Parts: sequence; C-alpha cells; structure tokens
Amino acid sequence: MHRRDCLDRTILDDDATCGMGELHITHPTGTFAITPASRVAIRAIGANRQLLSGTGIDWGSGTGCMAIAAARLSSVERIIGLELSPADVEIARRNAAQNGVGDKLQFIHADSYTPFAASDRENLHSLRGRIDFVLANPPASDDDDGFGFRRVILRGAGEYLLPGGRIFLNISYQYGEQRTRQLCRDAPGFSYLEPIASTDWVPFDLRCRDLLDCLELYAREEERGGLPYAFAHPEDPDGDSINAGAALQYFHQTGRSPLSKWQTHLFEWRGLQP
Repeated sequence: MHRRDCLDRTILDDDATCGMGELHITHPTGTFAITPASRVAIRAIGANRQLLSGTGIDWGSGTGCMAIAAARLSSVERIIGLELSPADVEIARRNAAQNGVGDKLQFIHADSYTPFAASDRENLHSLRGRIDFVLANPPASDDDDGFGFRRVILRGAGEYLLPGGRIFLNISYQYGEQRTRQLCRDAPGFSYLEPIASTDWVPFDLRCRDLLDCLELYAREEERGGLPYAFAHPEDPDGDSINAGAALQYFHQTGRSPLSKWQTHLFEWRGLQP
C-alpha cells in the first residue's frame, strides 16, 4: 500500500483560523489532524498575531498545523518544528509545502530540544538567545501530575528565547490556576501573563479510556498532597469547581463526565536575575 493511500486531509476555514486563511492539513488515516487543543492553539495564534514575529520554535510540532498557521503571518520569518516522530516530520514538511509556507518552516527529528542529527543540533544551538517565540501543545505526562512536559518546555525555552520572548502554551482548565502559575517557580525567569484563547465548557469525556486514566492519575496526585485540579460540575458549570477526586466519584455514581476548557496561555521570558 502506498503511503498516500493511508492519508486523509482536514481543512480549517478562515473563521477557524481567525482570518489567516484556510489550512489544509494531511494526516494519517484514522488520526486527528487537528485536535480540539490544536484548534484553540490556532485560534490563539490568529487572535493574538500582534504578539508573534521573527523566529520561533514549535515544540512537538506533529503534522505541523500550529507552525503552519503562525507562518501565515507576515511578521513571522522562520519557525523550527521539533518532533519526535519521523513520520510526522515527513508529513509536516509536505503540509508546509501544500500550504505555501515551506520556505519559512524547517521540521526536524528531535527529542524535545535535542535534535537527533548532529547538523540539526548545531543549527538549533546556534539560535540560543535569538528565538522570539515558542509554540507548544504538549500531551499530559505520565506518572506525575500531568505537567511534566510543560516544565520541560519552559525550562528548555529559557536557553533560546530573547528577553521578552513569548510562549503560547496549551494548558487545559482542569490543571488549575495555581498549578499554571507555579510553572514560573519551576522554571525561573518566566512570568505568567494570562489565558489568550479558550473554548466554552466541554465534557472531559471519561468514556475515553485515556481521559479516565488521566483523571485517576489526577486523583492519586491529590491524595499524595499535590495541588488540586479544577473541573466544572456538569449540573452547575458556573458554580464552585470540583477537584479530581470529586469528579471521579461523581462519574462512578452517575456516569456523567465533569467539564473543562481547552485553553492556550501566555508566558514571557524575563531572564534570570543575577
């Protein structure tokens, strides 16, 4: 079977990109080209385009949708996409070309900020202290509070960002404001500014095994004394939030999922103080 026979295409219209034009994203059949989290990240880019210019990094670039959206902006000159999956690197390059921004984008095979090829490592390291922005839509990490990859992103980004450089970082509502702000303690030199894009309340659909696994992990983290998580109660979304333990108990009693929001948050690199 030829590789092209295993690919589908998803199209985002001009409204979904906040006026940046249509995006055509090829992706492996049976996968999401653009997840709900990716969609809110793309809206964050379009709605806050005045914050993006110069050279950027897309951490965990996947099939390239966020980098491609940002490359549509005339103020953006170059973006380096860092991606662990070689297959996604190949597809992202194809997507960049078919969306007319291949000249602005470079997708490379990397584990976080460490490219596998020596030449790519040298090229990326030459940009330390010269990057204007970082885009990142990381997955939840395993065997911790789910925030591990976000700490990795910020700690590594400090090496690359110019003073005043920005990070568009996806953090869903359920992680809680306290944990989000605490990232700046875990990654000194950053300031947390605000959420810059958000969906309405959506179910944290516990019929999906991976989301149920996440909620169980969150509940165990709370039991260990970790910071509480924050979900909206499905019967009273605008009332007080409930933590992961209460959300899990309610689901087992009723079969109803708690509510959360997909969000993108803004951080700024201020630099380490002497």
